[in-house]
Amino acid sequence: MAFFFRTVDNGIKLSSLLSIPDVTDVHTMNKITSDELNRLVTHEGSPKASQPLGHLLSKIFQSFTVPLPDVFSLKIPFGKILYRNQRINEKFSGTSPDTLVPLYDTEAKAWNWALPVDPPKNASSSRSGADSEGESEGESEGESEGESEGESEGDDMQKATHEEIFAAFLNALAGCLAASQPKLVEMRFATSTWSAASAQKALPGSDIKRKPDLILSDDISAKWGNIRVSAELTHSRYQPAMRLGKAADTHAYIMMSEQPWRRFALILSFTDEYRHLRVLMYDHSGGAVSPRFDIYQQPDIFSHIIAAINFGSLECVGYDPTVSFSKIVSPPRFKDINCYRPIRNAPARPSTTDCTVAVSTSSLPFPEDPDGVSSSDALESVVASDSSDSDSTEEGPSGSATHYSMDEEHFPPPSLPVHPTATRSAPLLSLASQMPQAEMTESIYSVTPLPSQFPYSAQSPEPCGKIRVGQKVYTIRRIIFASRGLVGRGTVCYLATLDDEDYIIKDHWVVGKDDNVVLNEIKMLELMDGLPGVPKLVDHWVVEQSDGDPDVTRKYRQKERRSTRGTSRTHVRLVLKPCGRPLHMFRTLKEFVRALRDIVKIQQAAVEERQILHRDCSLNNAMILDEPEGSEGFLIDWEFAVRIASDHKYPIGGTGTVPFMSRGLLNQYAVLQQEADLESKRKKTAKKKETRGRNSVDKPKTPKSSSDSLALPVSYVIQGYADDLESLFFVFAWVCIKFCGPNGMVQERLPNSLVDRWTSLDLGSCAAFKITFFAYPGEEKRLTDQFHPYFKQLIPLAVEWRRVLVDNMIHPVTFDTILAVLNSHLDKLPDDEELVSAVDMLRNDAAILTKHVKGKRIASDPPSVVAPKRQKSHHSDTESDSASGSDA
Repeated sequence: MAFFFRTVDNGIKLSSLLSIPDVTDVHTMNKITSDELNRLVTHEGSPKASQPLGHLLSKIFQSFTVPLPDVFSLKIPFGKILYRNQRINEKFSGTSPDTLVPLYDTEAKAWNWALPVDPPKNASSSRSGADSEGESEGESEGESEGESEGESEGDDMQKATHEEIFAAFLNALAGCLAASQPKLVEMRFATSTWSAASAQKALPGSDIKRKPDLILSDDISAKWGNIRVSAELTHSRYQPAMRLGKAADTHAYIMMSEQPWRRFALILSFTDEYRHLRVLMYDHSGGAVSPRFDIYQQPDIFSHIIAAINFGSLECVGYDPTVSFSKIVSPPRFKDINCYRPIRNAPARPSTTDCTVAVSTSSLPFPEDPDGVSSSDALESVVASDSSDSDSTEEGPSGSATHYSMDEEHFPPPSLPVHPTATRSAPLLSLASQMPQAEMTESIYSVTPLPSQFPYSAQSPEPCGKIRVGQKVYTIRRIIFASRGLVGRGTVCYLATLDDEDYIIKDHWVVGKDDNVVLNEIKMLELMDGLPGVPKLVDHWVVEQSDGDPDVTRKYRQKERRSTRGTSRTHVRLVLKPCGRPLHMFRTLKEFVRALRDIVKIQQAAVEERQILHRDCSLNNAMILDEPEGSEGFLIDWEFAVRIASDHKYPIGGTGTVPFMSRGLLNQYAVLQQEADLESKRKKTAKKKETRGRNSVDKPKTPKSSSDSLALPVSYVIQGYADDLESLFFVFAWVCIKFCGPNGMVQERLPNSLVDRWTSLDLGSCAAFKITFFAYPGEEKRLTDQFHPYFKQLIPLAVEWRRVLVDNMIHPVTFDTILAVLNSHLDKLPDDEELVSAVDMLRNDAAILTKHVKGKRIASDPPSVVAPKRQKSHHSDTESDSASGSDA
């Protein structure tokens, strides 16, 4: 299990720095995405004649260079025009179904497809009729029958929704383009089909129930984790703050959360009687909106956009070609062994508890499974069992999926391969020439990872993909961590191998463009090389795009506004060793407390020996490392670490993760937030006075749109190692309240728990809750009452630890004080639990070996190596030497 929190970053508004709770209701999601994108969305004006697509799309579609036919030359069999109106019927009266006719009418400047122009009949409950914030999600334009461009003929046409008509039209346009330009099909990586199925039923794959009007996905069961692009239809005008904008924001948030390996997400917006198209791009710096294009008056530009999205490289729709995932997955081998035990990076064992996968088809044969069951048979059964999650894609001419097929002679069906040897998957950038042909044949790559591989689960098959770092290509064994959200670092951590060695690859987006900022973590790790309990830096790479330029978000913005200064991010990868377990995956209470003790020692060594302050001690950064002599604490994520300054003042970026931040830091942030709010109100009042008396008042810009107003200035806070020590206490309390046992066992949520208060969306409230917690003796009992019974032996430790931190804001606590507290209670914990845990692991391994001998299916992973219990004569649990507590 992984917990996701927002780390405070420099250059982003304070309202965007809060931890994101798990929510499903529309109102809360709208607020979160609005805060995330506050003044971080840029809108392009009319494009220049020299750049007809505008700046954004020219950059995104840079790799799409196939010449396209003029729209007036596109032909379609008359019988394949599924939706017609009076104009079309009169124009082609007496035309046989097989006769090719133009798809676009140059005289009428209209498509020969009855696209809707009027709002749905049930406009009062549709998006076209109300863009209000409180309207429930999912009441799409197509939930009622609507009028198209004139009256459609036939019962099937009358029953079609606006979404279904548009999905069929986009697929028809793609088919016509493919027929006119064979190179489009040759370069196609996978079959992509527009579907309206999700307009009536929430798209699976996320707890946030949303119904995108249209989605583009490969020929697999569509989920948020594998769709390429979504589109929204709104009859009214485009207004970023209204319903369509909010829906697009949420769609992008879910897409980037469920597909965190993406560079960006694209949302198409059809507005103003569905005739105006805008492309909305969201990345880890905010958003950018393309110019407005009229799909009737600018048909060639419209067809160019659809062609690039449907047929262009996957880089055109936001995927990173330097990381890819395998489509070939072996089925689970045995049941109910679901234990996280990566001793010495041993792979996790698969289980049948979560084996649902979504798989793209490929023209290459599936390799045979070593046990005699072909992978294709296994996948077929898995996909069949997965089909219940989404509607069938075959629902007749007006079904929700609206697949489009044509005569093969003129229009090859998109679902069929054109060349028998072509693989419709995503090739890795600069990888094909480096990889042996045999490996290319056996491993089929797709940018669509399997749901069972993300986030980390014990069922993830291995290996699951490839990732490039500089000139080296690593094999991805599994995803072990991924953050969520739009604006932020977008961190994904992979367990990868190269030459039979295991590594951790940290893929993230760093604020800034200068090497001094972008490469800060690299410099910190180099300075701390050899320090026990700190990851070892093996390699790093500023990720490049296909044109060889660094992958920087700034290049997608036409110009930089004052409110977006300092928000550009650079894509960086680090290769680290070794691999540890998350702290909450401890096996025994003694191991848990020992890991906390070791982390204190790591911080002490960093401060006293290397003069470096970590600044972000949180649950996700506290790990346990398994060594032959036993497990030890491990501290990762040194991205925001700094050299200790004489005045202890540092920029606000990277000062901690909100639920675990100290009272002192939260209090300073609360003051900065209040000052920013007061300044914002002052400016609004001044602007009202300026506009008072005018005949017409300019409409205020939507809050999320970028502006020339000043961004939050870079402020400084005072921070010391005592703040990190207080943060570690909150990590300790969080585990004791949130979990109910070893190996990440989570208990049911407690109403109004302390950890909920410490995760308040308001920094001032969060600071007040924590100050109250230490100021009032009654809060001590409140804390211990919320501990799960499993942790009752640690209540004395919690009481004493809290008491030594009471005056931490005035008299900073020392390393020796915290180490004395932890060591005294660590020595009192019995060893019985560790012995029982070791025996249980031996029994499980013995059972697995027995099944293997009998010829039954078992996991391919080797049995775990049980670490011997520490002897105090070798490594005393009560030692307080700051440098000898972690021999990582």
